[in-house]
Amino acid sequence: MPISPPPARPLTARRAELPADTWLYRVHRKRFSSTAFNPRPADIFTGGRFDGTPEDPYPFLYAARTPEAAVADTLLRALPFSDVGAMRLVPSAAVVDRQLTQVRTAEPLLLIDLTTAESLAAAGASSELVLSDDFVRARAWSSVLRQHNPWAQGLLWPSRYGRGHHQVVLFGDRCAPHTLIEHTNWPLEERANALLAGVRAVVPPPHRPAKNFDAFFKAHFLQICRILNARQNDWELAQEAASRAFEIAYRKWPEVSEHPHPVAWVAFTGRRILNRAYQKLASRPERPLNDADTGMPCADLDVASTTVDKIALDTAIGNLTRDKRECLVMHYVHGYAVNEIAELLNIPPGTVKSRLSAARKDLRDSLGYDFREGGTR
Repeated sequence: MPISPPPARPLTARRAELPADTWLYRVHRKRFSSTAFNPRPADIFTGGRFDGTPEDPYPFLYAARTPEAAVADTLLRALPFSDVGAMRLVPSAAVVDRQLTQVRTAEPLLLIDLTTAESLAAAGASSELVLSDDFVRARAWSSVLRQHNPWAQGLLWPSRYGRGHHQVVLFGDRCAPHTLIEHTNWPLEERANALLAGVRAVVPPPHRPAKNFDAFFKAHFLQICRILNARQNDWELAQEAASRAFEIAYRKWPEVSEHPHPVAWVAFTGRRILNRAYQKLASRPERPLNDADTGMPCADLDVASTTVDKIALDTAIGNLTRDKRECLVMHYVHGYAVNEIAELLNIPPGTVKSRLSAARKDLRDSLGYDFREGGTR
């Protein structure tokens, strides 16, 4: 369920204090320090419920009051129950290279209390703020709550693990250095199943190693970026969508590696991500192709450099509808055959041909000549 936008009135929240020497637990990648705040703002594809944003770029750190909550809230986000045995199956890749760490607070911390209906109402919010997966709107709430409660060093809300288990996010710009002190840690693979038993979730043993994923990623990442950029005409957005699509492919690698065309699987996933992003960014004007995008595959789209006004051609291509532009750039810039485009985009070859024909007509109407033959400017 989507979250309602924050109200215009000031939001005066209730306080919850974490005393000094409080134990907290967090799950994180082994290569990162257990007490380090994440400085990277969230984007429309990735990020947690209360991450910093480009508009309010505060560093953040997630933890939980219990190890069960820390593991459940990391691994069970939007994870459905299995058809067999009413269990949630956690992909084994989700626990690889992660650890569970116990830390201690070095000083008292003041948090905004979002743990009860009463405290949510005091903050002007409803339960959707801490239950919904509409993280984009939740981050907007976090920013407003920070603005209206300058004393707050973080937020406290219920864990999806169950009653009495709470999640914490700390604001790095409002916490003193060395606010947290690491105590001990464990490999997540060793503890996950014991800690998830209470919520009927399990990490099954991997059927086989994710063999060749690294080689697959290195061989096809740029290809997927080009395919997605042909559709979206936004190189940075295409890279973000491609990265997210490969992340999903990694988690589902046993399934993807058996697919008849793994590249098409990733391309299709990336296009779905782009479609969701496009709906959110529809009000933003599309940026035409230009030479300012260093390394952009479409930057060499000068098909007749001696006769064609390149700026006019790039602009005309940028003004095509997304379906037409996607097929045209894949065919004439990246050299994909009609059947290859059809397979990668999961559409009939006849649809590719009709989109190419329509794109050529639109360009001819816009430029006054067939771009394949050049102009006389």
